[in-house]
Amino acid sequence: MNPLQRFLATLLTLALLPAAAEYPERPIKLLVGVPPGGASDAAARLIGQSLAKSLGRPVIIENRPGAGGSIATQAAIAAAPDGYTLLWAMSSMTGLPLLQKSAPFKSFSEFTPVSMVCRLPHGLYVHPSVPASSVAQLVAYARANPDKLNYATGPLSEYMAAVQFMKASGTTMVRVPYKGGAPALMDVVEGRVQVYFTPLAQALPQVKAGKLRMLATLMPARSEQAPDVPTMAEAGLDVSIPNWNAIVAPPGTPSAIVERLAREVGRALEDPALRAALATQHLVAEGSTPTQLANAIAQSAQTWRRFVTENDVPQE
Repeated sequence: MNPLQRFLATLLTLALLPAAAEYPERPIKLLVGVPPGGASDAAARLIGQSLAKSLGRPVIIENRPGAGGSIATQAAIAAAPDGYTLLWAMSSMTGLPLLQKSAPFKSFSEFTPVSMVCRLPHGLYVHPSVPASSVAQLVAYARANPDKLNYATGPLSEYMAAVQFMKASGTTMVRVPYKGGAPALMDVVEGRVQVYFTPLAQALPQVKAGKLRMLATLMPARSEQAPDVPTMAEAGLDVSIPNWNAIVAPPGTPSAIVERLAREVGRALEDPALRAALATQHLVAEGSTPTQLANAIAQSAQTWRRFVTENDVPQE
């Protein structure tokens, strides 16, 4: 956002202050940067339903997939800062300015933070043909057979996890990039690729079906959905990636509206039914204050900046 756009947004914010007291007076639109059907989209719909009940107005989910989230972020940053257009923010969006020359913002911190909603835990999976039932066994096999194993990557966050793993374990594997998580998972299930770092929501059903073996989670504590699977930290390796979903508003959204939304999100996440519904999608409910979300955005951006710099990831 350039200085003129910021000035105009400020003027518009001042003009909207009286309206904030009556907010909301009409339906709210929540822009989602992924297609319908996935865990992140499901989470947006679940919190949207809860907010619609507490705010007394419909919350309309509008999917704007494509370009790693750029299409949705572009629509959100250009929207009026009146609380009627919100963005379903994913931690990977904080890396867009580093990855795309045409990113619609210079820093994700330009958005107005509202609240964290949930985390999307990732795990380490291998095809059953790999002679490893633990992280230690995988590391030993990979060290003894450098570049023999292939690993799949869909979203760039999966590449980040794999690179961290190889650096922490002193191993080398060959990357096989895919345009999305679905085709990557398919090839791992079929055994064309052997190793995969991806969300539990995507791979856990394949684990339960016996088509994949899960070796670890990339979480601070063990997952309730896979309590017998150790964390990467338990295996002695430091591997973690930003993995949150949140709600943000356009730049300049009045604080009264932001505080109302954050309060309602916090109340919604206290509902055991919503937490259970998120858990069925293998998501972990986690709210925050706007300040805490702002800190998470800054930390995520820093993580992406370090990853892009250290691995010479080119802008597209």
